[in-house]
Amino acid sequence: MCSLEKDSSGIFIIAEVGLNHNGDFALAVKSIEAAAEAGADAVKFQNYRTEDFLFDRSLTYTYLSKGKEVTESMWDICKRCEMKIEWLPKLKKLCDGLGVTFLSTPTSESGVKDLVDIGVPMLKNGSDYLTHLQLLRYMGTTGKTVIISTGMADRTDVQEAIDAVRSGGTSPIILMHCTSSYPTGPEDVNLNRMAALHETFSLPVGFSDHTIGSSAAIQAVTLGACIIEKHFTLDHNLPGPDHWFSMTPYEFKQYVSDIREAEQRMGKRCIEPAEIEKTSRKDYRLSLIVSKDLLAGHTLKAGDFVIAKPGLGLPPNEAEKVIGRRLIQDVCKGTPLQWSHFK
Repeated sequence: MCSLEKDSSGIFIIAEVGLNHNGDFALAVKSIEAAAEAGADAVKFQNYRTEDFLFDRSLTYTYLSKGKEVTESMWDICKRCEMKIEWLPKLKKLCDGLGVTFLSTPTSESGVKDLVDIGVPMLKNGSDYLTHLQLLRYMGTTGKTVIISTGMADRTDVQEAIDAVRSGGTSPIILMHCTSSYPTGPEDVNLNRMAALHETFSLPVGFSDHTIGSSAAIQAVTLGACIIEKHFTLDHNLPGPDHWFSMTPYEFKQYVSDIREAEQRMGKRCIEPAEIEKTSRKDYRLSLIVSKDLLAGHTLKAGDFVIAKPGLGLPPNEAEKVIGRRLIQDVCKGTPLQWSHFK
């Protein structure tokens, strides 16, 4: 459905580190290494500046950390977890060396430029920034693939975002279905919305998975997702708002395995036997089997053969064609009939 850098034939799986580096470069490095080892195709961060989206420093956010509720200033949380600009080329180089794609979500034109300057293949716009049409328009000028998260959006919101990117230039667009709830319960996942996005806008679609476990991702595979994104952490017990519902390296490795297995189960959109069936036809199918010893020169009659296994001979749908034909060799009872037996 869409062509992405690492493996255009398979679903592109993103490990979303987001804030989970906790403002620590060493933790960011370890996160990339662990995500690559767990099978991620890409590792994504957020190169935001808190000033870009927070004005009121009195706003608070309540989250779970180490099993307890914590209420903090949103400003303090975001400031603590900002990426430093000088990290970007270093983390990109690390990803390149490990064979994974470095991605990030910017919150300003300068943030977009920072990513373009280090050579990222695509840009991701967060759901909270869906209506920031000026930034989307600027992303569209880069020529990079723009991934648009559509959490909290209605059809008009999505259309305006698409139009903004297209007005900027020729950047390809991928829509990401998600529910902006962390974690998302089964009743709110609404994977049919992902299918509706593809049908309505004729664009590739992906799934930003905020659920617990892999079952929603497996369903997204069946609905045509070309990208699946999941929050990633080194340890559920690290301090911060997102660690508790993110996947650890062990969990993420199983998540990737579940997705790849789901891809295998999907197969190809064609009506033909599975590869394994092609080799088992001779065992399971029926064919024309000689029911008595027959001599060369004998003209075949209906009672001279039965329809039975194995499927090594002529198929049953050839029965009428062989009746009345003369054998050119002796054929023993139990032999599967072949065209080579006839004149």
